[in-house]
Amino acid sequence: MPIAHVHRAPRTRYREQMRLNAGLRSGRLALPLAAAILLTGCGSHSSGAGSVAPSSSKTVTRKAEPGDELSPYMVSAVASNKPSTVPVQVKFELHERPDVGQPLDVELAIVPLSASVDQVSGKVEADDGLELIEGGDIAATARPVEGVPIRHALKVVPRREGIFTVRASVTVEAAGNSSTETYSIPVIAAAATAENPAGSAAPPAVAVASRPGKAP
Repeated sequence: MPIAHVHRAPRTRYREQMRLNAGLRSGRLALPLAAAILLTGCGSHSSGAGSVAPSSSKTVTRKAEPGDELSPYMVSAVASNKPSTVPVQVKFELHERPDVGQPLDVELAIVPLSASVDQVSGKVEADDGLELIEGGDIAATARPVEGVPIRHALKVVPRREGIFTVRASVTVEAAGNSSTETYSIPVIAAAATAENPAGSAAPPAVAVASRPGKAP
């Protein structure tokens, strides 16, 4: 009898210990599992809220303005009709002083003022006494961008002193209609002197001169 008691006691304690260990193990597993479920639920909620909330930032695109990227010395050519109905603006700049017998580079910038412009083209002429040697034709530009200048270079040679005019006739096709406007560019030519040698850069006063009869 005592021997049987001795053998049963270890088995009973062993079974009790096993149940206790199983309970501890299940408790230890339950806690991390519950914590993981809670954390997963919180993360899912935060992520969902972030994906639903709309962004308040907006991309702002600035439309090009007339005259963008133009030289500060460029001035407006004078339109023959006022007000002009052609949806472009023409500017020009003289790159050298206009001296008799010396080539003079003139830069034109034709700036579309409307997105409806389909094509821009034109021709350039000069007064007698001012020889046009380059840039007589303004090549056609299809679907120009509003506010972005169309560049055109021309070269003239003054053959004598005086006030001359370069005329740029610009044809614009827009919304199925074609219209032409002539823009005047004054050139005041003088003989080169020791103070103003031929080929010197044209000062702003020369480029800006737009009132015939007044020398710089």
